[in-house]
Amino acid sequence: MRVLRTWLVGLGAGMFLAAGLAVAGDPAIEYPECNRTATPADLEGAKGAHKAATQFYERADYDRAIQYWKDAYRLDCAAHAVLINIANAYEKKGDRAEAVTALETYLARMPDATDAQTIQDKIQNLRNSIRPAPTPTASESASAPVPPPTLPTASATPSLSAEPPPPPQPPYGYAPWVATGAGVVTLLVGGILTSSGFADIGAAEDSCPSRVDCEPDVADLGNQGRTHATVGGVLLGLGAAGVAGGLIWELGFNQPRPAASSTAPSAGVRLTPVAGPGAAGVGVSGRF
Repeated sequence: MRVLRTWLVGLGAGMFLAAGLAVAGDPAIEYPECNRTATPADLEGAKGAHKAATQFYERADYDRAIQYWKDAYRLDCAAHAVLINIANAYEKKGDRAEAVTALETYLARMPDATDAQTIQDKIQNLRNSIRPAPTPTASESASAPVPPPTLPTASATPSLSAEPPPPPQPPYGYAPWVATGAGVVTLLVGGILTSSGFADIGAAEDSCPSRVDCEPDVADLGNQGRTHATVGGVLLGLGAAGVAGGLIWELGFNQPRPAASSTAPSAGVRLTPVAGPGAAGVGVSGRF
C-alpha cells in the first residue's frame, strides 16, 4: 500500500509538471492575441520600450532586451515585427526553442508577410540545431551545415524607430544676446558722451567761472558740454536696461527645450511615463 501511494504521488507531480511546461511553451499564453487598439499613450510607451530594448541588445544584455521588447509588444500588439527582434535576442542568448516560438507566432499572425519563406527557413534551421546531432562520419564532417544567419534587428520594426531625439533648442535663439550686445554698445557710447560733456563743461567754467558775459566760444563749449552730458546720461540708462534685460531674457526665459517633432499630434505635447525592470523615463511628443 505504501508503494502504491508513493507511485500515485509521483504520477500526480509528473502530470502537474507536464501541464506547467505545456502552459509555459504555449504561444497563446506568452503572446496573447491582439484584440484591442493601442492608445496614443500605449504607442508612446511602446516606442520608449523599443529604444531601451535596442540599446540593451547592442550591449549584449539579451535578457533585458527581451523584456523590453515584450513590454513594447504588449503595449502595441499590432507591431508583430517586434517578434522577430525577440527571436533574434533569444537566439543570441542561446534559447533556440523560445526563438522558434516567437517566429512561429509571427508567421501565425502575419501569414502573408513578404519574408514568410525566409522566416520558415529560419525556423527549420533552428529546429535542426535543437535536435541532438548524431556522431558525424568523416564524409559528413566535411559538409557540415553553416549556422543560420541572424535576421536583422534594426529594420524589424518600422513603426518603432530608434532614431535619437533632436537636441534641445532655445526658444528665442540668439536674440537675447543681441539685445545684451546692443546694450553694451549703448553703454559705451553713453559713457563717451558723458565724459566728453563734463570735460567741455569743466573747460568752459575754467575760462569763464562767473558764467556772465562769457566769450561766445566759451558759452558754446559749455552748452555743447551740457547737451553731450544729458544725451550720454540717457544712453547710459538705456544701455544698462538693455544689458540687464538681455541677461534676464537669456538666463530666465531662453533655456533649451526639446525640439517639437514634425509628426506630433495637433493636440500638443504629451508626456507619457515609460517604466520597466531596471530603468524608467518619460516619453515626450505624440503619436509616431
